[in-house]
Parts: sequence; C-alpha cells; structure tokens
Amino acid sequence: MSKDLSQDWINWILENVLKGCDKNELLEILLKEGFDSTQCRIALGLELKIDDINEKGIIKKKPNYNIKNISAKRIEDLPLEIYEVEDFLSEDECELIIKEIKSSLRPSTIASAGSHDDTYRTSSTCDLGIKNNKFLKEIDRRICHFIGIEPSFGETLQGQYYLEGQEFKEHTDYFEGSQLLEHDQGKGQRTFTFMIYLNDVSKGGETEFTKIDKKFKPLRGNAIIWNNLNEDGSTNENTMHQAHPVIEGEKVIITKWFRQASPNLQDKIELNKHVKTYTKKGFKKTKLDEKLHIAISKYYFENEKNLENEYVAGNFIESDKNIVPSLLLELPIELKQRIHDNLQKPLEKWCGVDLTPTYVYGIREYREGSILNSHRDRKDTHIISAIINVHQEVSEEWPLEIEDHFYRKHEVFLEPGEVIFYESARLLHGRPKVLKGKSFANIFCHYMPKGV
Repeated sequence: MSKDLSQDWINWILENVLKGCDKNELLEILLKEGFDSTQCRIALGLELKIDDINEKGIIKKKPNYNIKNISAKRIEDLPLEIYEVEDFLSEDECELIIKEIKSSLRPSTIASAGSHDDTYRTSSTCDLGIKNNKFLKEIDRRICHFIGIEPSFGETLQGQYYLEGQEFKEHTDYFEGSQLLEHDQGKGQRTFTFMIYLNDVSKGGETEFTKIDKKFKPLRGNAIIWNNLNEDGSTNENTMHQAHPVIEGEKVIITKWFRQASPNLQDKIELNKHVKTYTKKGFKKTKLDEKLHIAISKYYFENEKNLENEYVAGNFIESDKNIVPSLLLELPIELKQRIHDNLQKPLEKWCGVDLTPTYVYGIREYREGSILNSHRDRKDTHIISAIINVHQEVSEEWPLEIEDHFYRKHEVFLEPGEVIFYESARLLHGRPKVLKGKSFANIFCHYMPKGV
C-alpha cells in the first residue's frame, strides 16, 4: 500500500525543484520510497490524467447547480468589510477546478520573499488565469460580475493546494512597505480578496482573521470576500489572517485579488451592481391562476385578427427572416388590472417587499425566426417582473435564458399557463436562440418596490 507524503519529503521536493532537478527523476525516487503516485505528481507539479475532462477543458457531464443563497451576506459588527457566500460554485464546478489546479502546480511564494523561513507558506500554487481554458475564464468572469468590479482591475486567478501539515502563516493580502513599489505595476494597492473553498476539509485548514478572532471552516463551494482597505483607502490591519495547517485530508482554494486602478482599462461593461437583490436566486417558475389563464387565452384567440406589427426600439427583437419579428395585441384595462391584482401578492411574498404596479404589456406574439437579444430591463419601471406564457405553436422548445445572482446561465422552459417571476432590471435575460415554429405568445407584467 502506498504511503502519504510527509512534510519532510514535501520540503525535500521543493528544495530540489528550486535547485532545478529533473522532476521525472525526483518522481522515480519518490515512487521507490513507496509514496502515493498522485500525491507525488501534485507536489512536483506534473500533469495528471484527467479522464472526465474533454480536450477543451470542459466537464463532460452537465453541472448540477444547487443554489441556496443569494449574494454576499455581510458579517456585521467587525472592524473590516467582510462577506460570506454559500454555494458560489457547484460540486461539479469545484471538482473540475481542483483537477485543473492539480495538473500544474508550483511552490507557493510570498510577496516579501526572503523575509520569512521556508515553513512560512508551504502550499502549492496553480496560475489558473494563464490557462487557455474557456471554463476557467467563465469562472473568472462570474467572480468579477458578482463582486461588481470591472475585470481589468483584477489580478490573475490563482489556485492553492494544501496537503496535510501545510499552511500559510499570519499575513496580509495588501502590500506592506516597499512591497507596493515592487508589485504596483500601475494598479495600486490590493482592494478586495475573493476566496472560494473547493472542498470540505476533514480537519484543520481554517482561515482565521487573527486580530479579530474570527475563523472560517473550509466548505466546498463557499466563498469569503473581504476588503483589505478602510473606507479612506488606508490598509486595514484587521485583515491579517492565516491558513491553519491541514490536519486531515487536503485543502484546495481559488483566490482572486483586485486592485485600486486599471492601467489599461478598455472594455467597460455594465455590471448592475447598483441594483439591489431581493430574492435568493433571482427568478422562480410557477403556475398562473387557471381561471386567469383561461380568460387571457380566450381574449387572445378571439382577437388574433387585431395583432399588429410591433416595432421595439433598441433592436431587442430581431429575425433571421425578412419579416417583422413580433406582433402586439393590446389588452383591455380591466384585464390588465386583473393580471396585476392576481400576481401582486405572490410576487410580494416571493421578493419580501411591498410592490407598486407599473404596467402590464400587451400580448407579444413572436413569429418564426425571432430572437430576443439578452438584456436587462429599465430600472425605473422593471425591478420585479413576471412573464406569462399565453400560447405557443413551436417545433422546438424556446427557452428563456436568464442569469441568476451568481451570473450563472439557466434555460427556463415555460408551457402555456406557466409564469416566471424574475428580477428584471438586475438579471440578464432573453431568448437568443432562433424560434422554430409558427408563434410564441406571452405577457410581461412589471412592478417597483415601494420607496425605490
């Protein structure tokens, strides 16, 4: 039976790697000593065989998202700005990233090289951001969108791997003294740290903020976010923290640091950080009151002849055919009011706030070949909304593609009589796939939280 690597042998590996010794020769020595092959390859930074990742770096089975919490929950009454996020990454996503990290490791370093002993930081690091991997780039994008910081302010995404006994002693993420001059590169001091645990650690491995006596246990998929600076821009000594030694098992994390400036700011993107979140996920699929759906359908079928070509500003709706992509049927005031009244209480229960109705759009009928480009709705009228599926004649299902509060993309399929509640001004949504079939008819209903 193969043995686990001890800390002495790990130190021996790092020492010889730094000397420039051939890694394959070191591997042969370790295997002769009876150590586990996988652990040896990880410690040496040698490539592992990953059977369940395809040649593009994408996991072969579809991720099973299990989102429980909304966005970051601030931990109050602490002398620093710090947040917890549950289930930021799914189990499948964590497994995939762990394998990417283990496939290319190097000894971890510290900003103040030479000022600490060799046991100060004993983990291994993977530079995930330099990998040409679409999946990792998507994770990086999601982190930037979630925290609401333009990507050019971020550093390269990193992975860190800890074996039993490995640790990172007390340190700060911000640059101290002359370190800032060395690492500035026109980007300034580090601001936020975004750290995600990729596995549950059996024992040990906690992240402790030592000056405030606050510990976090590594739990798969959970994230910790903190601001390394005070409100006035000075460094916050209360962010001093350490990664406790792993006592049993292993520990794998990813870390993303952000800076004060972007020396080469180019592609500005709308992150909608200023739009408050109200619900855990951002959207919910449910059923419309059956009597109301019957009334809407009856009106639709009796008045189809009154559908008129719809011209929507902003090119939100397009067609791959030489036709107007959508038609519109206005609704009588009484039916609009009935829709608003019917949906208001369920929507208020869902989002947890009192709502003021803004308006009900008429019945929009998309025609064959239509595309609804992804967009966010107007902040002045479209904070909490609903889409009612009235009727469809399609040869293929036409999903609503929508991002949740973690910027994960979902496909939602609505049948006639079903409705989706969603935070329309915050979440990117649309139907970018081409409609295949004769028609797809729905109604939009919008509300504003009172006091907004």
